[in-house]
Amino acid sequence: MVKAGSKYTDEDRRRAVVEYYVKGNMAKVSEGTGIPKSTLCEWKKSEWWVEVTGQVRTEKGEELDANLTKLIDSAFDQAQDRVDNGDYRVNKDGELFRVPMGGRDLVIAGATVYDKQRLHRNEPTSIKGDTQSMAELAEEFRKMSRENTIRQVNSIDGECETVE
Repeated sequence: MVKAGSKYTDEDRRRAVVEYYVKGNMAKVSEGTGIPKSTLCEWKKSEWWVEVTGQVRTEKGEELDANLTKLIDSAFDQAQDRVDNGDYRVNKDGELFRVPMGGRDLVIAGATVYDKQRLHRNEPTSIKGDTQSMAELAEEFRKMSRENTIRQVNSIDGECETVE
């Protein structure tokens, strides 16, 4: 990445990309790194900038995913504690005590978790019946049956021969 004779190292360049990714402003990146804004703007046009930006985006995405997983785990641990031991309340003396969760809260929590689990498994979370479409189909079938009713055919009395 570094050209021969460049006064900036690969680490300087990477730091500039990271700061730009986080701050989104070249003037702030220049201020934070001490690299002239014009140099940063030229770097941004280069292939290595795009490549390093992709690497940074991947790293930041993985970091965010890890933080979200940690947060989700903590939230589930605390939710399970509330279900098992009740919610915290404060009495008039400022002391904490626990009260069992109400039925409504338990149902909402359970339904929400159930829906999220089904989403995670890529399973449906609701079933939509389109009654209007069903009524329209029924009417179409009625029309078709009326059109295809057996009509009385007048026959002519006579003899019939088999021809070979």
